[in-house]
Amino acid sequence: MADDTEHFLAFVKDQKKILYKVAYAYCRNAEDRRDLIQEMLVALWQSFGRFDGRCQPSTWTYRVAMNVAISFYRHEGRRRRDTVSLDEFGLDFAAADEVFAQTGDNMRVLRALIDRLDELNRALILMFLDGFSYEEIADVVGITATNVSTRLSRIKQKLQREFGAA
Repeated sequence: MADDTEHFLAFVKDQKKILYKVAYAYCRNAEDRRDLIQEMLVALWQSFGRFDGRCQPSTWTYRVAMNVAISFYRHEGRRRRDTVSLDEFGLDFAAADEVFAQTGDNMRVLRALIDRLDELNRALILMFLDGFSYEEIADVVGITATNVSTRLSRIKQKLQREFGAA
């Protein structure tokens, strides 16, 4: 059990940027982000033993994190009663908050525009901006790669129009 825990903690350390990105994409305030990341960690831990390595760890982490975030976003009023101390995972929320706060005006505008997208489109553009292939994105969100391509094209056009108007 101790080896499983150590392995999981090392895994989370490698994947924590994904958790931060997803949390920032779906939650406006710091407490909600902390709650969401806690929910993501619980889901990752519960399914960690079933991760079989058929996809990249980052793809699997995105899949779990996105599913939790979308569910969390849809059911903000419902909160999990069981809690886990986030200190054990070595997550540095202050550093993540600082990185996101230091972005330039263009990034703040872009982030605000992305925030206005629905859950699926937000997930698509977030993974696209993180360098995932259409196939990997399709695998995570459960649609075809062709559908990912079409949706991303429309999202990019929409963001370009809205960014120009901002």
